[in-house]
Amino acid sequence: MHIRNLTQKFDIAYVIKNEWHLPVHKHTHYELQYIMRGKGQHMINNRSYPYQKGDLFVLAPQDTHFFVFEEKCVICIIKFHEGFFQDLLLDADFKQVFTRLSSPHRKMDLASSRDHIIQLMNLIIAEHRKENSYQNIIIKNALALVLSIMAKETDQNTVKPKDDKIQTILNYIDQHITNKQSLSLQNIADTFHISKTYFNQYFSKATGSSYKKYIQEYALKLIAYQLIHRDKTLSQLADEFGYTDESHLSNAFKAHFQQTPSAFKKANRV
Repeated sequence: MHIRNLTQKFDIAYVIKNEWHLPVHKHTHYELQYIMRGKGQHMINNRSYPYQKGDLFVLAPQDTHFFVFEEKCVICIIKFHEGFFQDLLLDADFKQVFTRLSSPHRKMDLASSRDHIIQLMNLIIAEHRKENSYQNIIIKNALALVLSIMAKETDQNTVKPKDDKIQTILNYIDQHITNKQSLSLQNIADTFHISKTYFNQYFSKATGSSYKKYIQEYALKLIAYQLIHRDKTLSQLADEFGYTDESHLSNAFKAHFQQTPSAFKKANRV
Protein backbone atom coordinates (compact mmCIF):
# COMPACT_ATOMS: atom_id res chain seq x y z
CA MET A 1 0.00 0.00 0.00
CA HIS A 2 1.33 3.39 -1.02
CA ILE A 3 1.60 5.78 1.97
CA ARG A 4 1.90 9.56 1.67
CA ASN A 5 3.44 11.59 4.48
CA LEU A 6 3.25 15.24 5.49
CA THR A 7 6.55 16.54 6.87
CA GLN A 8 5.12 19.80 8.22
CA LYS A 9 2.10 20.58 10.37
CA PHE A 10 0.04 22.17 7.59
CA ASP A 11 0.08 22.50 3.82
CA ILE A 12 -2.22 23.07 0.84
CA ALA A 13 -1.85 21.32 -2.52
CA TYR A 14 -3.89 21.40 -5.72
CA VAL A 15 -4.76 18.71 -8.24
CA ILE A 16 -5.58 20.13 -11.69
CA LYS A 17 -5.79 17.19 -14.07
CA ASN A 18 -7.92 15.31 -16.56
CA GLU A 19 -7.18 12.01 -14.80
CA TRP A 20 -6.36 11.09 -11.21
CA HIS A 21 -2.62 10.49 -11.02
CA LEU A 22 -2.04 8.45 -7.84
CA PRO A 23 -2.57 4.78 -6.94
CA VAL A 24 -4.89 3.84 -4.12
CA HIS A 25 -3.10 5.09 -1.02
CA LYS A 26 -3.40 6.26 2.56
CA HIS A 27 -1.95 9.12 4.60
CA THR A 28 -0.36 9.64 7.99
CA HIS A 29 -2.22 12.96 8.35
CA TYR A 30 -5.70 14.47 7.99
CA GLU A 31 -6.98 15.91 4.72
CA LEU A 32 -9.88 18.10 3.63
CA GLN A 33 -10.50 17.66 -0.09
CA TYR A 34 -12.50 20.52 -1.58
CA ILE A 35 -13.88 20.00 -5.09
CA MET A 36 -13.41 23.31 -6.92
CA ARG A 37 -14.31 21.96 -10.37
CA GLY A 38 -15.38 18.72 -12.04
CA LYS A 39 -17.26 15.57 -11.13
CA GLY A 40 -16.60 11.86 -10.71
CA GLN A 41 -16.40 9.14 -8.08
CA HIS A 42 -14.30 9.13 -4.91
CA MET A 43 -13.47 5.69 -3.52
CA ILE A 44 -12.79 5.87 0.23
CA ASN A 45 -12.21 2.72 2.26
CA ASN A 46 -13.77 0.66 -0.59
CA ARG A 47 -16.92 2.80 -0.63
CA SER A 48 -17.83 4.98 -3.61
CA TYR A 49 -19.04 8.59 -3.27
CA PRO A 50 -20.17 10.69 -6.26
CA TYR A 51 -18.87 14.24 -6.20
CA GLN A 52 -19.27 17.55 -7.99
CA LYS A 53 -18.19 21.17 -7.60
CA GLY A 54 -18.59 22.42 -4.03
CA ASP A 55 -18.38 19.02 -2.32
CA LEU A 56 -16.09 18.47 0.63
CA PHE A 57 -14.48 15.28 1.90
CA VAL A 58 -12.57 14.65 5.12
CA LEU A 59 -9.98 11.86 5.40
CA ALA A 60 -8.45 10.64 8.64
CA PRO A 61 -5.03 8.97 8.95
CA GLN A 62 -5.00 5.42 7.51
CA ASP A 63 -8.06 5.97 5.29
CA THR A 64 -7.48 4.56 1.80
CA HIS A 65 -8.75 6.39 -1.26
CA PHE A 66 -8.48 7.31 -4.92
CA PHE A 67 -10.54 9.29 -7.44
CA VAL A 68 -12.12 8.38 -10.77
CA PHE A 69 -12.47 11.61 -12.78
CA GLU A 70 -15.36 11.92 -15.24
CA GLU A 71 -13.98 15.23 -16.55
CA LYS A 72 -11.17 17.66 -15.78
CA CYS A 73 -11.11 18.31 -12.04
CA VAL A 74 -9.61 20.92 -9.73
CA ILE A 75 -9.28 19.77 -6.12
CA CYS A 76 -7.87 21.79 -3.24
CA ILE A 77 -6.33 19.47 -0.63
CA ILE A 78 -5.77 20.89 2.84
CA LYS A 79 -3.36 18.68 4.78
CA PHE A 80 -2.71 18.92 8.50
CA HIS A 81 -1.49 17.04 11.55
CA GLU A 82 -3.23 17.18 14.91
CA GLY A 83 -0.29 19.24 16.15
CA PHE A 84 -1.33 22.15 13.94
CA PHE A 85 -4.18 22.75 16.45
CA GLN A 86 -2.07 22.14 19.55
CA ASP A 87 -3.22 25.31 21.32
CA LEU A 88 -6.87 25.01 20.29
CA LEU A 89 -7.01 21.40 21.48
CA LEU A 90 -6.59 22.65 25.05
CA ASP A 91 -10.25 23.68 24.75
CA ALA A 92 -12.50 20.73 25.62
CA ASP A 93 -15.18 21.72 23.11
CA PHE A 94 -12.76 21.89 20.18
CA LYS A 95 -11.16 18.63 21.28
CA GLN A 96 -14.61 17.05 20.96
CA VAL A 97 -14.94 18.59 17.48
CA PHE A 98 -11.62 17.07 16.46
CA THR A 99 -12.69 13.58 17.51
CA ARG A 100 -15.53 13.84 14.95
CA LEU A 101 -12.90 13.57 12.20
CA SER A 102 -12.63 9.88 13.01
CA SER A 103 -16.35 9.26 12.48
CA PRO A 104 -17.29 7.08 9.47
CA HIS A 105 -18.71 10.09 7.60
CA ARG A 106 -16.30 11.01 4.80
CA LYS A 107 -18.43 13.09 2.42
CA MET A 108 -19.83 16.07 4.25
CA ASP A 109 -23.55 16.77 3.95
CA LEU A 110 -23.25 20.54 4.31
CA ALA A 111 -26.98 21.32 3.97
CA SER A 112 -27.65 24.94 5.00
CA SER A 113 -23.99 25.55 5.88
CA ARG A 114 -22.65 25.12 2.33
CA ASP A 115 -22.29 28.86 1.61
CA HIS A 116 -20.44 29.46 4.90
CA ILE A 117 -18.09 26.55 4.25
CA ILE A 118 -17.31 27.76 0.73
CA GLN A 119 -16.55 31.26 2.02
CA LEU A 120 -14.23 29.89 4.69
CA MET A 121 -12.47 27.56 2.27
CA ASN A 122 -11.90 30.47 -0.13
CA LEU A 123 -10.54 32.54 2.76
CA ILE A 124 -8.08 29.76 3.69
CA ILE A 125 -6.94 29.43 0.07
CA ALA A 126 -6.50 33.20 -0.33
CA GLU A 127 -4.57 33.60 2.93
CA HIS A 128 -2.27 30.68 2.10
CA ARG A 129 -1.15 32.56 -1.00
CA LYS A 130 -0.09 35.57 1.06
CA GLU A 131 2.95 36.13 3.25
CA ASN A 132 2.12 38.15 6.36
CA SER A 133 2.38 37.91 10.11
CA TYR A 134 -1.34 37.09 10.50
CA GLN A 135 -1.42 34.29 7.94
CA ASN A 136 -1.08 31.36 10.35
CA ILE A 137 -3.66 32.55 12.89
CA ILE A 138 -6.24 33.36 10.19
CA ILE A 139 -5.83 29.98 8.49
CA LYS A 140 -5.87 28.04 11.76
CA ASN A 141 -9.02 29.70 13.06
CA ALA A 142 -10.83 29.56 9.72
CA LEU A 143 -10.01 25.85 9.43
CA ALA A 144 -11.11 25.27 13.04
CA LEU A 145 -14.42 26.93 12.17
CA VAL A 146 -14.82 24.70 9.10
CA LEU A 147 -14.23 21.59 11.25
CA SER A 148 -16.71 22.85 13.86
CA ILE A 149 -19.44 23.43 11.26
CA MET A 150 -18.76 20.00 9.78
CA ALA A 151 -19.08 18.41 13.24
CA LYS A 152 -22.38 20.20 13.80
CA GLU A 153 -23.74 19.03 10.43
CA THR A 154 -22.58 15.45 11.10
CA ASP A 155 -24.35 15.39 14.46
CA GLN A 156 -27.55 16.76 12.96
CA ASN A 157 -27.52 14.27 10.10
CA THR A 158 -26.87 11.21 12.27
CA VAL A 159 -29.67 11.76 14.78
CA LYS A 160 -32.51 11.64 12.25
CA PRO A 161 -34.56 8.50 12.97
CA LYS A 162 -35.90 8.42 9.40
CA ASP A 163 -32.37 7.71 8.13
CA ASP A 164 -31.92 4.54 10.19
CA LYS A 165 -33.77 2.08 7.95
CA ILE A 166 -32.35 3.32 4.63
CA GLN A 167 -28.82 3.18 6.03
CA THR A 168 -29.44 -0.40 7.16
CA ILE A 169 -30.71 -1.22 3.65
CA LEU A 170 -27.62 0.37 2.06
CA ASN A 171 -25.39 -1.64 4.38
CA TYR A 172 -27.25 -4.81 3.39
CA ILE A 173 -26.73 -3.98 -0.30
CA ASP A 174 -23.04 -3.44 0.32
CA GLN A 175 -22.73 -6.83 2.01
CA HIS A 176 -24.68 -8.72 -0.69
CA ILE A 177 -23.76 -6.83 -3.86
CA THR A 178 -22.50 -9.98 -5.60
CA ASN A 179 -25.62 -12.01 -4.72
CA LYS A 180 -28.43 -11.17 -7.14
CA GLN A 181 -30.92 -13.41 -5.36
CA SER A 182 -30.43 -11.61 -2.04
CA LEU A 183 -30.87 -8.25 -3.80
CA SER A 184 -33.98 -9.15 -5.77
CA LEU A 185 -36.76 -6.64 -5.22
CA GLN A 186 -38.99 -9.27 -3.64
CA ASN A 187 -36.32 -10.53 -1.25
CA ILE A 188 -35.12 -7.13 -0.05
CA ALA A 189 -38.71 -5.93 0.43
CA ASP A 190 -39.43 -9.04 2.50
CA THR A 191 -36.18 -8.71 4.45
CA PHE A 192 -37.02 -5.16 5.57
CA HIS A 193 -40.77 -5.72 5.94
CA ILE A 194 -41.77 -3.22 3.26
CA SER A 195 -44.33 -4.07 0.58
CA LYS A 196 -42.81 -4.75 -2.83
CA THR A 197 -45.01 -2.13 -4.50
CA TYR A 198 -43.97 0.58 -1.99
CA PHE A 199 -40.28 -0.32 -1.72
CA ASN A 200 -39.13 1.39 -4.93
CA GLN A 201 -40.98 4.58 -4.01
CA TYR A 202 -39.46 4.54 -0.52
CA PHE A 203 -35.94 3.84 -1.83
CA SER A 204 -36.11 6.54 -4.52
CA LYS A 205 -37.34 9.14 -2.06
CA ALA A 206 -34.62 8.29 0.47
CA THR A 207 -31.66 8.07 -1.95
CA GLY A 208 -32.64 10.05 -5.05
CA SER A 209 -32.16 6.95 -7.20
CA SER A 210 -34.31 4.03 -8.23
CA TYR A 211 -33.40 0.74 -6.57
CA LYS A 212 -32.42 -0.96 -9.85
CA LYS A 213 -30.24 1.97 -10.95
CA TYR A 214 -28.53 2.17 -7.55
CA ILE A 215 -27.64 -1.54 -7.60
CA GLN A 216 -26.33 -1.40 -11.17
CA GLU A 217 -24.21 1.72 -10.61
CA TYR A 218 -22.84 0.61 -7.26
CA ALA A 219 -21.78 -2.75 -8.71
CA LEU A 220 -20.09 -1.04 -11.66
CA LYS A 221 -18.14 1.27 -9.33
CA LEU A 222 -16.88 -1.74 -7.39
CA ILE A 223 -16.00 -3.49 -10.63
CA ALA A 224 -14.08 -0.41 -11.78
CA TYR A 225 -12.13 -0.43 -8.53
CA GLN A 226 -11.30 -4.14 -8.78
CA LEU A 227 -10.41 -3.79 -12.45
CA ILE A 228 -7.64 -1.36 -11.49
CA HIS A 229 -6.51 -2.67 -8.13
CA ARG A 230 -7.18 -6.42 -8.20
CA ASP A 231 -5.64 -9.08 -10.42
CA LYS A 232 -8.97 -10.22 -11.91
CA THR A 233 -10.05 -10.68 -15.50
CA LEU A 234 -13.22 -9.16 -16.91
CA SER A 235 -14.62 -12.67 -17.23
CA GLN A 236 -14.01 -13.32 -13.52
CA LEU A 237 -15.68 -10.03 -12.57
CA ALA A 238 -18.67 -10.78 -14.82
CA ASP A 239 -19.12 -14.13 -13.06
CA GLU A 240 -18.63 -12.64 -9.59
CA PHE A 241 -21.17 -9.85 -10.08
CA GLY A 242 -23.78 -11.96 -11.84
CA TYR A 243 -23.49 -10.78 -15.45
CA THR A 244 -24.43 -13.26 -18.16
CA ASP A 245 -20.99 -13.03 -19.71
CA GLU A 246 -18.02 -10.73 -20.32
CA SER A 247 -19.76 -9.01 -23.25
CA HIS A 248 -22.78 -7.96 -21.17
CA LEU A 249 -20.53 -6.54 -18.47
CA SER A 250 -18.42 -4.69 -21.04
CA ASN A 251 -21.51 -3.07 -22.57
CA ALA A 252 -22.87 -2.01 -19.17
CA PHE A 253 -19.45 -0.67 -18.14
CA LYS A 254 -19.10 1.38 -21.32
CA ALA A 255 -22.61 2.81 -20.98
CA HIS A 256 -21.84 4.03 -17.45
CA PHE A 257 -18.20 5.19 -17.74
CA GLN A 258 -18.17 6.11 -21.46
CA GLN A 259 -15.09 3.88 -21.80
CA THR A 260 -14.49 0.22 -22.44
CA PRO A 261 -13.09 -1.67 -19.44
CA SER A 262 -9.70 -2.02 -21.14
CA ALA A 263 -9.52 1.71 -21.95
CA PHE A 264 -10.60 2.58 -18.41
CA LYS A 265 -7.95 0.31 -16.91
CA LYS A 266 -5.25 1.79 -19.13
CA ALA A 267 -6.26 5.37 -18.31
CA ASN A 268 -6.26 4.69 -14.56
CA ARG A 269 -3.32 2.29 -14.40
CA VAL A 270 -1.32 2.61 -11.16
